[in-house]
Amino acid sequence: MKYNRYNISSISLNFFLWPKEPFHIHGFTYLLLISLLFAGTFFAQNSDAENLDALYEARVLAATEQSENELIAKAFTQVLIKVSGRSDVTKSAAYKSMLKKSKDAVSQFRYDYKDSVDAAIAVSSAENQSSAAKNIEQHKEKWFWVRFNSTTIDILLKDAHLPVWGKTRPTTLIWLSQEVRGKRTMLSQFEGPGVYKTLERQAKQRGIALMFPFYDLQDNNNISVNDIWGNFTDTILLASRRYQAQSTVTLRLFQDKSGLWISRWNLLLLGQSDSWTIRHANRSYVLSSGIDRLVDKLAQQFTQVNDAEDNEGILIQINNVRDFKGYQMLDDYLNNLATVKTVNLMQLEYDRLIYKIIYSGDKNTFIQEIHLGDMLNSVERSGVEANNANKDYKPVILDNLDQTESRHNSLAQNIQGIQYNKLNETGENEQSQRHSETSDANTQLDYQTPAAVIVEELFPEREYWFAH
Repeated sequence: MKYNRYNISSISLNFFLWPKEPFHIHGFTYLLLISLLFAGTFFAQNSDAENLDALYEARVLAATEQSENELIAKAFTQVLIKVSGRSDVTKSAAYKSMLKKSKDAVSQFRYDYKDSVDAAIAVSSAENQSSAAKNIEQHKEKWFWVRFNSTTIDILLKDAHLPVWGKTRPTTLIWLSQEVRGKRTMLSQFEGPGVYKTLERQAKQRGIALMFPFYDLQDNNNISVNDIWGNFTDTILLASRRYQAQSTVTLRLFQDKSGLWISRWNLLLLGQSDSWTIRHANRSYVLSSGIDRLVDKLAQQFTQVNDAEDNEGILIQINNVRDFKGYQMLDDYLNNLATVKTVNLMQLEYDRLIYKIIYSGDKNTFIQEIHLGDMLNSVERSGVEANNANKDYKPVILDNLDQTESRHNSLAQNIQGIQYNKLNETGENEQSQRHSETSDANTQLDYQTPAAVIVEELFPEREYWFAH
């Protein structure tokens, strides 16, 4: 890959060749700008991975001939697709009945006005700023934004036997190469902004986060165009390690002799490979449709509808939970997993917690989902088969420095308080009675052995290290 004037590595190299005389002003400013550029690119990519809070929101273009009910229905469909992870929601037998309830599911809505793409192009190219301003006014677009009630959406999908995909979703790294007139090159964000905007827009609409390589000196040494077009999996995965994405995609984009755009995709996920090809006369279509296919495949992997009765659940041990804040983060994380139905704390001992988790669907799907975030890392035990039948699999303390009574007591007290509050969330008649009984018992509570601690000998099937 040839470096262009936007490449960070090239700019950094040019900086060292900067004349020494102006360094006290220009050189420092130049270095500062490059640092901000690098940091901005990195954090912009990673912030998307952690900002999936808009799953129940949608924004649609408000055409003059469309009524408000029609706009709500259109946005409602987008949200159903985004939350379920299924692009074929409209083909569901329950779709029409769900659509009738779309207006009742609205929590907030508003109209926004923003510049169209044509107006933005006009501003960047117009020499006369006053004419550019007029152009913007003429190209203002009216958009309808709406947020739906998450509980209502989830219930509608479950009643329709459709999956509900939670906020914990895999971040996907995309290696993009384009062929133009027989020449194949890596296409960076600076060289193909239109391509990347299309990918990002569709990914946002489907509720997943994308990550793009820097294509800097390190990437240039680790991977080549031939690796992308040849689908050399080992090289691709090795080059992708620095980005720590949960799934990796290679995308090859080109036009055939007839003028059709062709996008060839290859997904590397959980040790498996999956490929698909999209053909169309419109470049944006082949890119958007490719993202749709990607999200469908991810959702199929990490969501599952199971109408059978609840399973017996799984016992997991989590180490290194050092304080109550960490416990809250962990509790929220587990409860927000798409396959999780209930989370029960069975045992607490120093910085080790043992949970019993009831999940829907297949156990492997749950185990794969728990790995998506960066919060829990697996602890592998050599020579010990991890299952409930093996009585040798017992909790171990991995950090002796954290076995202080004060830390243990503080965490136990806070958890005890949560259990006490949950106890009082039942019916009004039971609430008063339980409040009185628990209050009396709470005065004599020994926090060194709280209710969640050592009730019985448990044998966790999986063990994890809490990374935060």
